[in-house]
Amino acid sequence: MSNENFTVGGLVTMGVFPQSDPSGEKKDPIDWIVLAVEDGKALLISEKGLDCRMYHGDNTTMTWENCDLRKWLNGEFLEDTFTPEEQEVILTTHLLNPDSTVHGAAGGNETDDRVFLLNVDEAEKYFDSDEARMADPTPYSDARGVFINVRTDKVWWWLRSPGYYVSDAAGVNYLGQLHKSGSNVSTTNNAVRPSIWVKTD
Repeated sequence: MSNENFTVGGLVTMGVFPQSDPSGEKKDPIDWIVLAVEDGKALLISEKGLDCRMYHGDNTTMTWENCDLRKWLNGEFLEDTFTPEEQEVILTTHLLNPDSTVHGAAGGNETDDRVFLLNVDEAEKYFDSDEARMADPTPYSDARGVFINVRTDKVWWWLRSPGYYVSDAAGVNYLGQLHKSGSNVSTTNNAVRPSIWVKTD
């Protein structure tokens, strides 16, 4: 990691991922926003919408536990993005996956993940405004088909919480607003902003 000043609202740099190169051949260092610092660890979220991916590849009932996006984040993304030394500071986090408080859709079992998406409650807790939740695309995620709003130039990004139905997942829209009804899990143009807890000492 560089810029290891873990101050809430600050940036740290860790890992590499295609960003400036639409073809994906060149990888760039990832900037992460520090969302929280506590007990020798920090919660980070990518500053930008790094990729454009479906929550799950089929239009079906699907919780975070079994979705394709969770498998990708904790598999290929983790292995290809971070060096072995960086992986050593990424903590395994026990995640609660509550049912939708608005619609009652099932959130599924609790999970243990190293890379994850925020849920609705976390996205509300760790950002102090809608504006702070807004996210830019990258040339790579743009080339991958992410939806970019013409007025704000911001993207819509996934949360791990269920939406209106269990076949939907919640998100944050291009105005930074929580969209608790969400999008169908097979929606193809939402961005991905991974989150990780890392050791700070």
